[in-house]
Amino acid sequence: MVSVQKVIKKLNKMGIQKVDCAIVVGSGLMNATVDLKNPFVVPYDKIGMPKSKVKGHSGQFVFGEYNGKVVALVSRLHFYESGDMNKVRMPFNVVAALGCKQIVLLTSSGGVNQTFAVGDVMLIKDHINLSGYSPLVGIDPVVFTPMANAYDKDLIEKLIDIANKNNIEIKQGVHFQFAGPYYETYAEINAIRMLGADSVSMSTSYDCIISNYLNMKVCGMAVIVNTFDDQSDMKKLNHEEVLENAEKACKKIKVLLSNLI
Repeated sequence: MVSVQKVIKKLNKMGIQKVDCAIVVGSGLMNATVDLKNPFVVPYDKIGMPKSKVKGHSGQFVFGEYNGKVVALVSRLHFYESGDMNKVRMPFNVVAALGCKQIVLLTSSGGVNQTFAVGDVMLIKDHINLSGYSPLVGIDPVVFTPMANAYDKDLIEKLIDIANKNNIEIKQGVHFQFAGPYYETYAEINAIRMLGADSVSMSTSYDCIISNYLNMKVCGMAVIVNTFDDQSDMKKLNHEEVLENAEKACKKIKVLLSNLI
């Protein structure tokens, strides 16, 4: 796989010199991002990076200006696509090398909290990663990254204030990650509910850990795209439903992001 240094050189030749803020775009959430001025699209495969294999993920960077800041929209590379954390880390290494100090993680998630409904937006205040994997394994030298402020409290407070001023209802909760790619069993949902989880997906905690390692301030929002209870027919869960339901929250997230940036 291409090195971060080579990717940066290619981006510099294209005129991309810095990034102030990055937004990692979850499944079906491209319409939730801000409207960039003079957007410049860079497909991953054009700069030697792996392209996403998952429908609803564009496999590209989009660079542009918003409110005087250079913003990068980032397509996520999931661990379950390759089993290679080097690939998962790559987009984060790239934006950090371009100077990014603040990153927003968007994820389409299942609602474990039984008070949640499809279309709700949950601010992630913390996460539980019992997937058995860490994105920092294999990095030399070994650094024990602190996660006490994993999701930056100041950014969370700003988003709550923005939501209140714009009459947007948002939830808060703890996000849980499985490695995927499969939907959870009834027993798993009941177990993580008892552990204190409010939402679940196959991403995000890795993103958060990498970003903290790279000294980027993190905030995260989980869009509830399906819910679980003892009566749910979980056989009907599918990726098309995820993409369709993600669209229901895009307008709310767009307002939150535009004011935050």
